[in-house]
Amino acid sequence: MRRNHLTSAEYLRSQDLFEQGTIHALPGLTVGQTVFFASALSGREAGPKLTLRLLQALGRLDPRWRNATDENTFTFHKTPLGGPYLLVGDRQGPPLSFSHGEGRLWAAMGSHGCVGIDVAYPEEFTGGYPFKRAFRPEELDCVRTLGHKNTARAAALIWSLKEAAVKAAGTGFNCYDPLEVRVGNPHIGGQGILFDVWAGGSISAWARTEGRGWLAVALAQRASGHCAAGSFWLQNIAKRL
Repeated sequence: MRRNHLTSAEYLRSQDLFEQGTIHALPGLTVGQTVFFASALSGREAGPKLTLRLLQALGRLDPRWRNATDENTFTFHKTPLGGPYLLVGDRQGPPLSFSHGEGRLWAAMGSHGCVGIDVAYPEEFTGGYPFKRAFRPEELDCVRTLGHKNTARAAALIWSLKEAAVKAAGTGFNCYDPLEVRVGNPHIGGQGILFDVWAGGSISAWARTEGRGWLAVALAQRASGHCAAGSFWLQNIAKRL
């Protein structure tokens, strides 16, 4: 599968766009597309405030979102499978994803395609965790060196990538067994680590350390107004009903 590497220079140039450094940009995760992500302390207002900040950042690149002046600009909704989506005024907004971890809310927003974000920590994978039900042996072996040869830390990295990927696919784990979501070999670059993840189709993903754990951001291509992988699985569900 073709990999479009995000270089350190590209990443740092993107950071210069945002004076306070609170909005992070990932240009080049796939060709011609940019993903923004940020975090805030968890709370009732965290989601709207993060969404507004990301919309305003995206508006610097895409004129469609330059009128996002306050939290009355948009409304939150959920897909039938529980994923978030935005209406900005009376039109569908850019793709959006959330993840909670360690008292913070993380959010990612893309210029195109479908995005997913997730944070995971080693503590989630201790105490007799059923590794064989969630991870293939080759996945753990491949990233164990990135987790300082610590299985729980390696598992946190893989899980963050899988979770971000199925969110980007538009279905979450409603339509996938964890073993069906496959994490490929890592590629170091762009202030983080790049991966190809297979979840009904090839999904580009990026990860970095986040405290004791890992933060992952994934981007899937959009087809006919829907995520390609998500659309594939929704069609299969419909056939079974």
